[in-house]
Amino acid sequence: MKPLEKVRGAIPAHEHTGVMIMKLIPNWKSMWRAWSVRLNALGLTILAWFAIDPVSLLAVWNMMPPAVHDIIPTQFLSGVGALLFALSMIARLVKQPKMEAKNGEAA
Repeated sequence: MKPLEKVRGAIPAHEHTGVMIMKLIPNWKSMWRAWSVRLNALGLTILAWFAIDPVSLLAVWNMMPPAVHDIIPTQFLSGVGALLFALSMIARLVKQPKMEAKNGEAA
């Protein structure tokens, strides 16, 4: 017996269940080259580090010279991950000719 989607005239399963089927973009293997993906990965790493081991992150902060402490406000540290995510949204809008050339897209 044929699956429901292949039967002529039948409603595809995702239409009557409300489930959205996701499909990968054609160049998904090369998306790691995009700055938006790289910045998101860095932001996720920093936020995961905050969650997993906040003591080591505090130790790194305390090892920095006092001149760095004067330049960077303490509140900035809690927003580093969020800042990287915001930068990744901006990077998504910026043309990246090297990545497009490797994907075979028009630059």
